[in-house]
Amino acid sequence: SPLPSPPPFSHSTCAEDMGIKVREPWQGYVCSACGSSVADFFCTPLDVVKVRMQLSQSGVVGEVYRGPIDCTRTILHNEGLRGLYKGLSPALLRASTYGSARIGFYEPIKQLIAGSEPSDHLSLGMKMIAGIGSGGLASFIFSPVDLVKVRMQGDREGKRYPRLFPAFMSIAKSEGIAGMYRGASATVGRAATCGMVELVTYDEFKRHLVEAPWWPFADSLPTHFGASLAAGFLSTVASAPIDLVKSRLMNQPTDAAGKPALYSSPLDCLRATVRNEGLAGLYAGFWPNYLRLGPHTVMVFVVIEQVRHGMHWAV
Repeated sequence: SPLPSPPPFSHSTCAEDMGIKVREPWQGYVCSACGSSVADFFCTPLDVVKVRMQLSQSGVVGEVYRGPIDCTRTILHNEGLRGLYKGLSPALLRASTYGSARIGFYEPIKQLIAGSEPSDHLSLGMKMIAGIGSGGLASFIFSPVDLVKVRMQGDREGKRYPRLFPAFMSIAKSEGIAGMYRGASATVGRAATCGMVELVTYDEFKRHLVEAPWWPFADSLPTHFGASLAAGFLSTVASAPIDLVKSRLMNQPTDAAGKPALYSSPLDCLRATVRNEGLAGLYAGFWPNYLRLGPHTVMVFVVIEQVRHGMHWAV
């Protein structure tokens, strides 16, 4: 007999504030890894442009770009199409590890906070704490993967880090284990901020759209699309300065002793950026970042839901 159709979307079966409910915990990690990997593959060129824009006036790279379009043209002219996909291998590794864990950790942390009560009854503030915890914990664990991704994307000539695993070995050998976690504080700060803003924003926007009498689509794909775009935008606004500091800390050169040559700490990088470029400098690469995060968030959700319901893992 044919398999039963998956249940329609509802408040009890949707990926509430980015948490997904499945029959077994490992299924949630698989769904999240699939969604993150598909989204990262298609959004890698935008991520490369974002990183180059953030490094443009920092002294880390030699090129200065007038805007995202000029940056894209320059990369295509000097490095070809492959230049827009630099860092793809660590991006996919990051998607299948951090991308999976940041969502997979969310429901267990919510339940830990809720104790014996249903986790869906948590207040908005408690959900924000769960988002901070899931994003920050996953980011710290997999920070070395993010470091390699950012460095490969910032490598214009492709000679410094030509391949994924040799890049890990090179950084560990020249900078030690501590070097693998360079910029980790900014990375964790960004991930915690994104976890808090993105997860809760998606939940709230989706709930309001479903309940709004003027919104005719109920709990369907247009609702998921609109809510995830809003979540991506607010997440970008909140995390852009932290993301910029992270990229500059991770890509800065080191001296003969292996110590950072430009910035001594995230706060020092923040001060130098504001002093040299003004407050607007904190949002360098904002639109490429949002043009990545908006579609990225949509693709993550769509793929997660398709896998979750297609495999009949949803509960």
